[in-house]
Amino acid sequence: MQKNAFCNRPNNAMPNSGPNGSRFSAKILLVMKLTTFFLFIALVGVNAKGISQSVTLSGSNIPLEKTFATIRTQTGYLIFCDRNLLKDAQTVTVSAADMPLKQFLDIIFRNQSLQYLIQQQTIFVSRKSLPAILAELRPVPVQGHVTDGQGGPLEGATVKLKGSTIRSVITDAKGYFNITLNVGDVIVITYVGFKTQELTIGNSTDLTIRLQPAPIAMDEVTVNVSTGYQTISAERATGSYGVVTAKELKEVPANNLMERLEGKVPGVRFDIYKNSIQIRSVNTFTNNTAPLIVVDGFPMIATGDQQKLTSVPVSSMANGSILSAFNPEDIEQITFLKDAVATSVWGARGANGVIVIQTKHGKKGAPVVSISSTVGISQPAPLSKLNWMSSAQYVDLETEMVNKGFYTDPLASPYYDPLYTTNSSDVAEWLFKVKRGTATQAEADAAIAKISSRSNYSQIQKYLLQNAVNQQHTLSISGGGDNNSYYISGNYNKDVPIYRSNQSRNTFLTANLTNDLFNKRVKLRTGFNYQYAASKINLAALDALSNSSTSLRPYDMLVDDNGNHILRDINFRPEVAAGFVAQGYLPFSYNAIDELNYSNTQNTSNQIRLNAGVNTKITNWMDFDVSGAYQRNINNSTTINDVNSYVGRIFMNTATTISSTTGKPVYNVPYGGSYAMTDANAYDYSLRGQLNFSHSLGQDHHISGLFGSEIRETYNKSYGSTRYGYDKDANSFGTVNPTTPYMTMYGYTTTIGTVTTGISEQKNRYLSYYGNAAYVYKDRYNLSASARFDDYTLLGISRSKRARPFWSAGFKWNAQQEHFMQDFSWLNGLDLRLTYGTGGSVPLSGYNTAVISLNAVDPNTQLPIANITNPANQQLGWETTRTINEGIDLRVFNNRLIVNVDVYQKKSSGILTTLPYDATYGWSSLEYNTGKMKSSGYEFGITGKLLDKKDWAITSTFNFSYNKTRITDNRYNTATTSALVQGGFSALNNYPVGATFVYRSAGLDPATGQTQIYDRDKNVIKSTTNLTSAFDINDLKYVGVKIAPYQGGFFNTFRYKNFDLGVQMTYYMGHVFLKPSITNYPTFSSFYGTLGRQEDLAYRWKQTGDEAHTDVPGLTNVNNNSITRYKFSDKLVRSADNIRLQQISLGYHFPASMLPKRVFKSLSVSGNVRNLGMIWAKNKEKLDPEYLNANSNYYSMPPVTSYLFNINASF
Repeated sequence: MQKNAFCNRPNNAMPNSGPNGSRFSAKILLVMKLTTFFLFIALVGVNAKGISQSVTLSGSNIPLEKTFATIRTQTGYLIFCDRNLLKDAQTVTVSAADMPLKQFLDIIFRNQSLQYLIQQQTIFVSRKSLPAILAELRPVPVQGHVTDGQGGPLEGATVKLKGSTIRSVITDAKGYFNITLNVGDVIVITYVGFKTQELTIGNSTDLTIRLQPAPIAMDEVTVNVSTGYQTISAERATGSYGVVTAKELKEVPANNLMERLEGKVPGVRFDIYKNSIQIRSVNTFTNNTAPLIVVDGFPMIATGDQQKLTSVPVSSMANGSILSAFNPEDIEQITFLKDAVATSVWGARGANGVIVIQTKHGKKGAPVVSISSTVGISQPAPLSKLNWMSSAQYVDLETEMVNKGFYTDPLASPYYDPLYTTNSSDVAEWLFKVKRGTATQAEADAAIAKISSRSNYSQIQKYLLQNAVNQQHTLSISGGGDNNSYYISGNYNKDVPIYRSNQSRNTFLTANLTNDLFNKRVKLRTGFNYQYAASKINLAALDALSNSSTSLRPYDMLVDDNGNHILRDINFRPEVAAGFVAQGYLPFSYNAIDELNYSNTQNTSNQIRLNAGVNTKITNWMDFDVSGAYQRNINNSTTINDVNSYVGRIFMNTATTISSTTGKPVYNVPYGGSYAMTDANAYDYSLRGQLNFSHSLGQDHHISGLFGSEIRETYNKSYGSTRYGYDKDANSFGTVNPTTPYMTMYGYTTTIGTVTTGISEQKNRYLSYYGNAAYVYKDRYNLSASARFDDYTLLGISRSKRARPFWSAGFKWNAQQEHFMQDFSWLNGLDLRLTYGTGGSVPLSGYNTAVISLNAVDPNTQLPIANITNPANQQLGWETTRTINEGIDLRVFNNRLIVNVDVYQKKSSGILTTLPYDATYGWSSLEYNTGKMKSSGYEFGITGKLLDKKDWAITSTFNFSYNKTRITDNRYNTATTSALVQGGFSALNNYPVGATFVYRSAGLDPATGQTQIYDRDKNVIKSTTNLTSAFDINDLKYVGVKIAPYQGGFFNTFRYKNFDLGVQMTYYMGHVFLKPSITNYPTFSSFYGTLGRQEDLAYRWKQTGDEAHTDVPGLTNVNNNSITRYKFSDKLVRSADNIRLQQISLGYHFPASMLPKRVFKSLSVSGNVRNLGMIWAKNKEKLDPEYLNANSNYYSMPPVTSYLFNINASF
């Protein structure tokens, strides 16, 4: 039995230690002590296990007296109090689990007019004196230091007033924070991966807070949003954003950062094949849709030749993203800014969205060494998936071509010229032999049957392809002392793709240092990043599998039965080529295996980024920051065509003649190979000054903001040249005069021509003023505003054209903080957001001054030739986008379910368009800011902790986004129907960006087997009829858009004890594509070269009646119109809807008990299977719409399944 005593004295129940009441107080205390002692002796055997000095109680609006009862029950402490004091006591909201008694009492007595005193096991409650109450209401500056278990600083920890959504600060790089609070306030300290801690503010205002590690729980994760200029808590952010943390990046151990990010952020599309990124909708009619990428506060240099580690760079993949060349292991967090409020502080450069990357920094404590290593392997995709014709089908097509006169015997032609006759295929040559009488039909049939049975797939796999192996290794060390911190890392990547004789390598060095000076009032930070990238590109394997003169037919073998390389003559018939070789010419033969050793392109890139900043505290709530960054890129590309390569031999042979006196070859150009060089240099520097402030005005008001100015200059220069007569052993060149004519083997003269590409040089300068401010009232209402004033040197002559202000405003209502919402205990957060603002972009194709290109030298005067590539256009201005965004953020069930919804509308105006111009001035058209477009969309994300037990946990994340665009003004659009259907970008009024138009198929003409189409009135147009201007867009058929309007991702993580199983899926819906069909189809007599190999060609029309089951035109009467109108008809339109299984991963985290304490701090291993392909596709052929091109070449195939092993350790 536990005893509780109340006294009803009108005065304080607190023992009086003054001189007047000492005797009385002493007697009372003596009685209490004796009573407590005897009760303890009597009950110790019964209740010893139930007595403790900690309290567990959770609930809202609990009467204070009820908390006293809980204390008595759980601790055994006696409470003395006047019951009348409890009548005016406030109810208590508390969440305590085994909380120390004193901390629990601090919480329940906070904001009460009562005070307590503990003496031994008795709690005395009395009314506060007025001075004590006023003392608690007096704001006091609080400073603190947040560390981990080893004393290392925790940068980015959130310290906030309990019950408030905006009274919060974030610890700096050293783990320090400053905040103004009242005595008795309770602060909550949170950091990802550590247990949340609460602390009551007392008389001591210099705090040291040590957080204890804990498994990451959803309700403990605090997200901070970085704009590049400032870092704010997610609770204060009014804009639309998405955040990906280092932990989430580690869940996808791909070498390419874009692969790690795909599907994780609603509204952000990562096109891995084209290596591009798009945030929400486009804002312009040009291809300038890439978002701004900011690293540690400053924009990166955007170049088009970033190293791509996932495949061999080819022309269709030239638009490289900066992210494809980033070391993921150095990244702490990536923030995607999507709406006007989030991006407006970046002004014109933020119109397409902003990606803010924060790299890792050191923490206070002993040095921590971390190692991460990933190795992946994948096999080449089976050639059978290419939907190519078999050898027998290809032979059938060639036979029909010979029979119908497309292939003619060159030896039977009266105009036969051996110098201008290419070699025939094996099949055509046997058919010609029969016509010449040099072979019987039986011999030809037997030979062709043997050819039809051959397949070169296995030889291609063996000699031209290989298993792809990629590896990534990172070593880092971090740590720090009281006044400094450091993070240093090195990374090495190597990628060997499936094509032999190709590879790429990347090396990264990163260092981030911080130093506190002058009693921590000045902070110096420096950063260094260096990247060296090198790649070797050989196109022999690609050429063999594409459509070119050196491509392989399905039956063309690489080696014979004895393993000898089979040499093919391409430019000449074999007997002609042999005759030239006998005279001393170099061989004309070709074999793809031999070419793997020659004609290589070497690309190297050196990129360095330096940044530094000094932050000076002016007051506890204001500081001034000066920072700057310098970046430099040096890119070199060298293509060497060795004299032994096919290209080198053909070039030398073309410039070779036979001496009439000696009978020996005469080289009219220096003997040797060619050496082509391209050098590109770029630099970018920025300098910024910024004033920051964050201050509370009493209990209800808080203001924060920044004001600054920055200047920026970008510069790039490129130059190219070609040298001839290259000797790789001597590393020497020959001397040539590019204007001196020389005789060729064909009997005409020519010159080498220009050996340089000229020098391209450009410098841009920017000046900007910017500001951001936020006001919060009663922790519920958050107002924010941003403004930026940009001045750009290449727009207009007048300042009104060059300089443009961009602004935004936002409002956020934390509805959950309202009193009428307190009864909903299941609701943890409900935020309503509304933002509006403007952004802009610089039109890249127009300038305020004339641009002159000096490309060559006049052969007669030897003076430079000047071409005006862009006329001066002083009327150009900014392209402007206005965005309104509405959002809801919901957190329920103790943050186990989090929902985010955004709805937005964008209106772009002043878009650069081409308008007719008076041609007498030298140009028939000029560009003006007249275009307009609208876009709208919505984004939805939901994350749920479906199961959260000690040994089991299931977390699921699903996101979804939709976007549509409509062009509202593009006057004088002159796009032809042929340009529209063949994929040219044309902005048409009342149609979306990326609109797809096709011909209306009317099937094949039964008489000719050629394509027919309908016009708008269902009139049939035959292929022999050319379309006139009367055939316009209304005669075409609109079938949809090329870019998916619906997209998203689905992620599941399952944990059992120390095992983690992850599943990643993505989906794309609502768009269409054209099924790749016939290419290199013969459309004229005496056709030569390699035919297309698409399987559609095997189902071509051959005779009347075939039109009932095929739409592929036949050879009879074939023409260009027929081929084009079939390739771009509605018969080939397919839905591009698909769902992809991107990754399955299984990992194991070794518990500390299994690790040698003196060696490992942590150790984890994982196995991953990536690119498992589509699990559902709407098109019947199951073609992958994300990896297609018109020619269906091998490099357009989707990536094959990769198997990766990863190990992470720290010491």
